[in-house]
Amino acid sequence: MLIFLSGLFLFLLGLEGSKRGLGRVASTKVELALKRLSNSIFLSIFSGVVVTAILQSSSGVSIIVISLIEAGLLQLKPAIGIMLGANIGTTFTVQIISFPVIALFPYLIISGLFFMIIGFMLRNKLVDAGLALASFGVVFAGLNMMTGYFQNPAVSGLITKILAFSGDNYLLGILLGVIITGIIQSSSAVTGITVSLARNNLITLPAAIAIALGSNIGTCITAFLASFNSSRLAKSLARGHFLFNLIGVIAILPFLGIFNHLVMLTSQNLLRQIANAHTLFNIFNILIFLPFFDTFVSFLRPKKL
Repeated sequence: MLIFLSGLFLFLLGLEGSKRGLGRVASTKVELALKRLSNSIFLSIFSGVVVTAILQSSSGVSIIVISLIEAGLLQLKPAIGIMLGANIGTTFTVQIISFPVIALFPYLIISGLFFMIIGFMLRNKLVDAGLALASFGVVFAGLNMMTGYFQNPAVSGLITKILAFSGDNYLLGILLGVIITGIIQSSSAVTGITVSLARNNLITLPAAIAIALGSNIGTCITAFLASFNSSRLAKSLARGHFLFNLIGVIAILPFLGIFNHLVMLTSQNLLRQIANAHTLFNIFNILIFLPFFDTFVSFLRPKKL
């Protein structure tokens, strides 16, 4: 268990480091981009995708957006659009770790440290770029440790029994994803664990999809916490983020068999299938919401503003 917890700690530490490093490199541009690219629903969704891919955290973007709302710099409609895009942007990490790059972590860490040293000497943003690069190496190192932990016969047997208990019951898998993500506060970390299980053939695609769907709901807890002492508008954003993900999961439930088949067509590799399922679901979610977007915003907007 210590190996797994250490791997999870490194994974989360690496995500935080990459978020900080990339965020500092673009620190003067992130909030400006969120404000300037939010004049239309499509631009706000696009800005949410890009900024979340840079910051490596939909939770971090939700906090920034709530701060902008509190400062009166962003309205509810573009804020919701940004959060919809953030759901796609957060799958960027999952796409990366699904490729066979896990063994490159020593080179990434060494290269990152080299750039950090050069950056310190030159006193420029190479420090932050190096931090981001080294942090990605730490993410892969943590993933490598978690993968190794699941190779233990006793552990793999226990995991198999737990997943067999849920069987083909998507609802149990979704509930598992909600609970774990709510505790860890990172849908990327939950998907990282799922990818580690897949590397050891301890999880099926249907079970992985169910957990991914649950993680989309569980990740909304951060926005709720960030808006706890905020204005009614910020609370409306948090509620909208939760309803968007919840309704999306409910809407896709009747079509999960078709969705599972569609994902299998995208790749023969289970890791790639899991990553693609995560991305495709969030794209599907946005597409079903777009025709009703204005109605949805009107429903969320506080009546007395």
